[in-house]
Amino acid sequence: MANKEEGRRGELDARLRKIEERFEHEMRERGFDPAQAESLALPGSLAKLYAEREELRAELQTDEQHDGQTFMKETERIIDQLKRAFEGQAWHGPSVLEILQDVTAGQAAARPIPGAHSIWEIVLHIAVWESVCRRRLAGDQAEPSDVEDWPAVNDTDEAAWQATKAHLVEGHQKLRQAIARVDESQLDEPILPGKPSVYVTVHGAVQHDLYHAGQIAILKKTLSGKEQRV
Repeated sequence: MANKEEGRRGELDARLRKIEERFEHEMRERGFDPAQAESLALPGSLAKLYAEREELRAELQTDEQHDGQTFMKETERIIDQLKRAFEGQAWHGPSVLEILQDVTAGQAAARPIPGAHSIWEIVLHIAVWESVCRRRLAGDQAEPSDVEDWPAVNDTDEAAWQATKAHLVEGHQKLRQAIARVDESQLDEPILPGKPSVYVTVHGAVQHDLYHAGQIAILKKTLSGKEQRV
């Protein structure tokens, strides 16, 4: 077991070194100081690399052995659940990105169910609440208005749809980074005065993603049925 664990740590170390080298190279190529990464609003590709780096660092720093078993921090478990809900390998079925994979701009803007939100509106709404969770972790009250809660869709061409999805992914990466920085001792404390605990809030982000992924799945199925009848 010890040899297996040492091999695993060696693999993680090698992956971390590669990501760190790539991240620092790309930061400098774009004129950024790698030492200032935490205080910068990084573009999507850099934000993803940063998140991967932080997750590997956290895993290497917090893995502990006890009687031959490895234990994860609770924040790492939450990040894993959030990643599964958003990117894939969720227990229930398709994740947010999986369900959006083949959705076109026209389908995203359509309203196949009278009175229901469109797929596009739901994607913007998911992004809003992942941002709210991240901001609250940073001490911001972050209370979106009705207009901010469900942003209007103005441009509906394919370029705008791709930009919307890129914005969603970038915000999600930032949320995972924020959770990785949470001290375990803070999980049971209110995230802000009068608000639920940090633990409940970050798990709420997981639940929120899964809830709306289900809505998108229903809208896709409805759209597919209508297209087949045309």
